[in-house]
Amino acid sequence: MLVLASITVLTLDYHGEVSHGITHIRNGVRDALSPVQRGISAALHPVGDVFAGAFHYGAVQSENRRLEQQLGKLQAAQAEGAFASRQAGAVLALAHLPFVANITSTPAEVISAPTSNFQYLLEIDRGTGAGVGPRMPVVSGRGLIGTVAVSSASTSTVRLVTDKSSSIGVTFGTAARAGNAIADGQGFAEPLSIQEISGPLPVLGETVFTSGTDGGAYPAGIPIARVTSVKTSAGGLTTTVNARPLVNLDTIQYVSVLEWLPQP
Repeated sequence: MLVLASITVLTLDYHGEVSHGITHIRNGVRDALSPVQRGISAALHPVGDVFAGAFHYGAVQSENRRLEQQLGKLQAAQAEGAFASRQAGAVLALAHLPFVANITSTPAEVISAPTSNFQYLLEIDRGTGAGVGPRMPVVSGRGLIGTVAVSSASTSTVRLVTDKSSSIGVTFGTAARAGNAIADGQGFAEPLSIQEISGPLPVLGETVFTSGTDGGAYPAGIPIARVTSVKTSAGGLTTTVNARPLVNLDTIQYVSVLEWLPQP
């Protein structure tokens, strides 16, 4: 109907008054058919989209896969960059340890972390071949981790400060109110228990340091933990003090072994 009407209107070509009449007829036909044309176009447009989508579906899938791969690479690169930044920060921290003074140290990497709540040891990739031996203190950029328990030519096993056999002479407080005590391990992921306190009690948030008075097992001044609780019994006869290690022993990766042996 549209085609026949268009041909009829377009082929009528007259001059003068007849032409004006034909023009009015032509415009009227266009106005009458315009809604029909729009309706047909709207009805057929989705069909065209379906056919176009069907023809280009494979190309769209390929483009999506390419974009997903590109996004994955960017995310991986970003994660690797953040990880590398954290690694670099940890290594740089070991190169500038303010609490080791002039003590020679050997950097090492953790190759085996504790695997359960009953294991208080980790393994590092330095041994006697690098000058690392038993009883040497092991630290990170934040403080004391533990002590070398056993060494082979290329690896060493470190006993953590949280080990139940660990007992360290500690001090806390300012020079005006310094106190001494013993920090005992209570197990992996558990806080240290501060016992045998002489002098004023520590306060919440106070940092606990090695005192250097436990037979010279550790040099003085190495930060170990931060006081998290101070509880005194109702009668004031007993006081329980706990301190959380400064170093996250679950995620430690780089350490430094201090070439320090207990003093005779």
